[in-house]
Amino acid sequence: MESPLSRPDRRDHLLDAAERIVRRDGVARLTLEAVAVEAGTSKGGLLYHFASRDALITAMVERHATAFGASLEASMAADPVPPGRWTRAYLRASAPSDGPGDGDAAAAGLLAAMASHPALADPLREQYAAWREQIADDGLPVADAMIVALAADGLWMADLLGFAAPTGERRARIIGRLLEMASGPDPTTHSGTSAEAATAGA
Repeated sequence: MESPLSRPDRRDHLLDAAERIVRRDGVARLTLEAVAVEAGTSKGGLLYHFASRDALITAMVERHATAFGASLEASMAADPVPPGRWTRAYLRASAPSDGPGDGDAAAAGLLAAMASHPALADPLREQYAAWREQIADDGLPVADAMIVALAADGLWMADLLGFAAPTGERRARIIGRLLEMASGPDPTTHSGTSAEAATAGA
């Protein structure tokens, strides 16, 4: 039998398997047995890393928060205009212009948490509260920044749940307009950056 310590990436491999099950088969099919089969390991190997289904879901939620935070940081690092930088990064990370990508599979943990024990999503709620504070202090009119953030959340949820999220040219126009709102009080100064960000598409 393969030792659970023989591969440093075993934990991520197990989380990948859990995310695939949620996205493909639904939260009800997320069991420790199913994850072990999907990952090609024994249940004992799975329990070495995650002692319970709740522990597995918590790790899925935490990985989503970590990945999203890394996307925010990368987007901000590529944006040279300070006013609205955080808000634009939040929009690009939440709603890529070309629609949901493979990275959105990490949000499967949030679906699993909300369907199982909503309290498992508490760490993510706290993280979002902190992100909201940063958006509110981003050098933009607060109402504009919050509208952009809430619209980004709406696009993200529509992508995640398959609720007729806009695609193609319509999606690009929506995101372009939101980026204009996030460009600061003087659009003529930052509209070029917003246009470039829309083209980059997060």
